[in-house]
Amino acid sequence: MIHTEKALTVIAAALAPYVGRTMAEASPRAHCERLGIGGDGALSSADLEKLLQRLASALSVFVGGSTTESVMATIRAGLDNGGRE
Repeated sequence: MIHTEKALTVIAAALAPYVGRTMAEASPRAHCERLGIGGDGALSSADLEKLLQRLASALSVFVGGSTTESVMATIRAGLDNGGRE
């Protein structure tokens, strides 16, 4: 499990250089709401994976596949290095 806010912070930091701070903060929150996850303050591994897949799909439209892969790797590393309890 990972705290929702911690995950969203890590995700936003990685996305911001590509889509701007406002979109980087709003998009993951909107995806959580649409997926019905994170509302209890935590994301399970399965929920986090759903969120990351959704974000990757949306991001690829803006930056292409290889950049999306790089950004997603950065997000995963950030979550692995400090986001998990």
